[in-house]
Formats: sequence, structure tokens, C-alpha cells
Amino acid sequence: MKLLIVNTSTGWGGLEMNVIKLAGELQKNGIELHFVCQENTVFDQHITPLFSSVLRLKKVKKYFDFKNASRVAGYLREHGISVVFTAFRPDLDLLLWTKRKTRNSCIIHQQQMQIGIPKKGVVQRMRFNAVDRWLTPLNWLKQEALEKTTLAAHKIRIVPLGVRVEPFLGQQPSRSEAQQFFGFHSAAFVLGVIGRIDEKKGQLFLVKAVKQLLDAGEDVSLLIVGAPTVDDPKTINYHREILQFVEDNDLTARIHFAPPTKEIIRFYRAIDLFIMSSEGETFGMVTVEAQFSKTPVIGTNSSGTPEVLGHGTRGGLYTFNNEQSFIDTYFQVRKQLNAGELNLDAIQQEAIELYALEKEVEGVLRAIHECNTGK
Repeated sequence: MKLLIVNTSTGWGGLEMNVIKLAGELQKNGIELHFVCQENTVFDQHITPLFSSVLRLKKVKKYFDFKNASRVAGYLREHGISVVFTAFRPDLDLLLWTKRKTRNSCIIHQQQMQIGIPKKGVVQRMRFNAVDRWLTPLNWLKQEALEKTTLAAHKIRIVPLGVRVEPFLGQQPSRSEAQQFFGFHSAAFVLGVIGRIDEKKGQLFLVKAVKQLLDAGEDVSLLIVGAPTVDDPKTINYHREILQFVEDNDLTARIHFAPPTKEIIRFYRAIDLFIMSSEGETFGMVTVEAQFSKTPVIGTNSSGTPEVLGHGTRGGLYTFNNEQSFIDTYFQVRKQLNAGELNLDAIQQEAIELYALEKEVEGVLRAIHECNTGK
């Protein structure tokens, strides 16, 4: 079977990494892969050594890019490809016009972002009508799509964004080794947060919450892994605000900072409780990884986090930026841990059954098969 993966994004982040990870797995399963991307992008640079069949487009217009749609349609006809996959939602406009030129293309969209404001305009309706399979990772995102778009329910499939299981089942570093990697050592109960330093990610809130816990007599510390966006003054100023609060409140021995890292296993081994403190995380791969690593989790009761945490059965939930809600949830989870009421082995197994990479691959392969057979 052949598949054309379209990603004209000029950025480089979780979405693009997820697409390349999925592509590698699809190739292992016998899918002949072809790509469309914008030339000289980071995505282009990453796929070039991995995949040989790539159509590189010059600047892609956001809307009504008939010229590039003709190029993509020609590529599909030349290579005998009928199934097209994209995870980058702006590409649906390009693919709408591509489909009108080929007349028989089957479009699969993998949703990785929230819908946001309702999208039911005339052209938006045309885009959604052109999609044959809409893969969404969570039930709440399915409901959002049904409420805020004109997508037909029969086109939607629940397919998770998968995480590789194997790294979490192999030999793990010790707590001491993991903490040493991040440049600190703490005998306290360590909370951890990882990701871009940004107001919507809630790191300053956590620093203030740790101070409140310390004032209440709790022996806690916090590991913050991440950095502000280099060319974004707002996130840089937010980072400075965090550092200033730490200094002003004499918290330097309790708040530990580390730069971004791919050593995700070490991060979970260095902490005792993972905090998903974002205002609204669409899916939250790190929340899944925490469960795979048998690390207890507290997350905001918003967006995809409640579903990823089994609506509270696999972790605690609190109201975003509400200190009392966070403190109450913290003590609730600590009580469960001390009483042995959190079965981290069972939580890991349940999360693996739901969110293993193999589940994502199975769902995408099923969608490709449905496109090829019309069933």
C-alpha cells in the first residue's frame, strides 16, 4: 500500500516529531511512503536522510493554493497514490483543491490540536467534507469536532497519539543518578514539570505552590525542565519573573532548573510526582509518559488531561491556577501514596493498553485500509 504524507509546516515541535515517528512505524509495516513538504524547512531536513520519495514545494499559500495543489495532484497520479495523510490542519485547504483535481483521493487527517473557535463557514465546510477519515486521540476531542465543525460523525475514529513503551520497561537509572544528571540532589519529595517555560504552562504557579507547601511544613522541592522560546520576549520575561520570585523568597535550594532534554526517563526517575500544570493540554504526551514510568500525576482539570488521567482514576485533578485546589489535590495524592492506595503498576498497564505507539499504528493502518477498500 502507498501513502502520501503531507506536512507543509515551517515549524518544528511535537506535531512534526510525531509525524516522523509514525512514518517510521508505518514503513516497518510495509507501507510505501511518499512525502510532501515545504523546501528547506526543519521538517524537510529531518525526513531527507530517512525517506527518499519527497515532493518539495516552494512557499505554500494558506488558502487557495491552486498551483501547489496541481503539483501534488500530479505527484499522486504519477506514483499511483490514492491515500493522503496530514496532521497539519492548514494543509486541509491545499488537499481540498488537490482532491478536486484528482477526484479519487482519500484524505486522512490526524488531529493533534484543539479546534478552538467554531469552524462552520462555507470554505471550512468544503474542507471538512473533503476529509474521508478524521483521527482524533480522545473522546472529548471527538465531541469538540462534532460541535465546532461540520464533520460527519461516521468519518471520525478514536486513535491515540502513541508513546513508545520499550524505554519505560528496560533498566532504569536510580533516583540518585537521575538527579545528578539534572545537577541537584534532594531527599525531599520532588515535584516535576517539563516543557517550554510559558505562562500557559504554569511554572510560576507551581513555584508559588511549593512555597505555600513549605510554609505549611511540607518537605518538598521542584524540578523545572525547559526553557523559554528564544525569540519570544513574553516567555523570556516570564522566565525572569520565576527566577526573581525564587530569589526574593529564598527558594534556590528548593527550586531546581534544567535545560530541555531528551532524557525523559531520567526526568521521571528524578521526581516523585509529575505535575501537568498547563492551562489546556490537547493530549499531553508527557502525562502518558509519566503513567508509563509509574510516576504519580497531578494535572489540570481541563482539555485532554482529565481523559488521559482516566477522569481522576489514574491521577489527581485540580483547577488551573487555583492554589487551594492544587494544595487539596496534592494532599489527597500524598495520602493515597502513603496508604498504598495508588496502584502504579495497574496505572501503567492501563495507560499502555490505551496509549502505546502500537495502538496508534493499528488505528492509522485501519484508516488506510478503509480508504483503499471503501469500507
